[in-house]
Amino acid sequence: METVHTKQENYQNQSTDKVEDKTNTITSISPKEHVETRPKDEVNADGIEEEIENIAPGKYKNIPKKILNFIQQNHGEIYWTPDKELTVDGKIIRNTNIINLITHLVRDRKKKPLGFEFFNEVLKRKNFPSCYIKNKYLKTKTLYAKPLSWIEY
Repeated sequence: METVHTKQENYQNQSTDKVEDKTNTITSISPKEHVETRPKDEVNADGIEEEIENIAPGKYKNIPKKILNFIQQNHGEIYWTPDKELTVDGKIIRNTNIINLITHLVRDRKKKPLGFEFFNEVLKRKNFPSCYIKNKYLKTKTLYAKPLSWIEY
């Protein structure tokens, strides 16, 4: 039967082993390792395009690509950071996700993602084609009303 003293020693030994393991894993990363890098925009655009393909609804697979191309053509005013945050006129809008913003244009969702107001404002300013917007909650509703015959105009 173990005594309280030996249990305490075992516990202390275990805790120091864990601390040593943590320090070893941290120090084992060498800062001199060479990592091959590519231009961020190129990698980021490809990665975003793949993610959008996986998320977008089946019948609208090609529309998010067109939206992405439109954004890339207007790179000066609207783009994204390597963390996929929206950049409007050179200002980063925090807690946004470019993938959510693009797929929101295609999916029927009432709840708008963070930063959608800024995103939508820039798209309107750049004359974004409305045929790419498939979300029924974003389309403007037109009222086709007949003039009432009993009212004189």
